[in-house]
Amino acid sequence: MTVQDDERERELVRAFGLTWNRDHQRAGIDALLNIELDGRICEFEVEVKSSTGSTVSTARDVGMEHIEKWRRKLFVIGFYSRSSGRPELLRCLCLTPLDMEPWIASIESKIAIDFALASRASRKLELDDLFDVCGRQTTYSVEDAKRLHKLQWTSQQYADALDTTENGRPQISQGRMLEILRLRSKYIAQRGATLNNPHVTKTHLDTFAGTSREVQAPNWAASIRAIAKEFAQAHPDHPAVIR
Repeated sequence: MTVQDDERERELVRAFGLTWNRDHQRAGIDALLNIELDGRICEFEVEVKSSTGSTVSTARDVGMEHIEKWRRKLFVIGFYSRSSGRPELLRCLCLTPLDMEPWIASIESKIAIDFALASRASRKLELDDLFDVCGRQTTYSVEDAKRLHKLQWTSQQYADALDTTENGRPQISQGRMLEILRLRSKYIAQRGATLNNPHVTKTHLDTFAGTSREVQAPNWAASIRAIAKEFAQAHPDHPAVIR
């Protein structure tokens, strides 16, 4: 994310009265919205986007994890001018997960087959494949696992993989090492199945022009809360509604 994009999205967070998540790039949650419903506080995760065009960029390496997250979020999209100076906020859309579902489903359909293939192929690996890749050993060390799985695990996860001993030292069994090999194979295959920054299309966004989802100043904060409350009342069991 560029500095300019980050500044625009912070501006949107302030305008809509959201709680900015300082760790948003790592956690994948830009902001949070809290509303009161039936005497209780409901929380929504919010995806905050800005655009100087008619489409909206999303993320690099979009996979099934992105699909799952998007289906739990409200979307706030700000459209800015293309002026050479400081871009001006022109209009905003506030969209629910159900508003976004047709587009989300279209992205899912593009990657679902490849992700299914990656999962099935990795499960086919057996001990002979492990021995070919990592050498035939009675047990394996954490360093052996790190050469295979690299930075995909934390130090604690590698420590938790130690499920046996050899000569009094904690080691990784053949069976556990095979699981790590399968995870690495699945990760590599899934990286090839991701999409690089698929844009929310103009066709999809234009369906909300002139509707209650297109909100105007100065009623941004009130508008998103009304949309969130209406959604929570109509779909109380939706995973987007965190109670």
